[in-house]
Amino acid sequence: MKISIESEARIKLIPESKHEKESLDALWKLVIRCDKDSKVLCPIGSYLPATDDGANFVIQDQ
Repeated sequence: MKISIESEARIKLIPESKHEKESLDALWKLVIRCDKDSKVLCPIGSYLPATDDGANFVIQDQ
């Protein structure tokens, strides 16, 4: 997955495989709900590239 930082308040996730496209679609459907309130993706813990294999987020109601 490619991550493009568009501005301080905007990022773009660019899938680079079929699996990543499916995962991004599932995330989008989980966070953005047409029939319910949308949710917020919030970082938790820390992310240190030298020691961590990924960043963690929690999905919260607005």
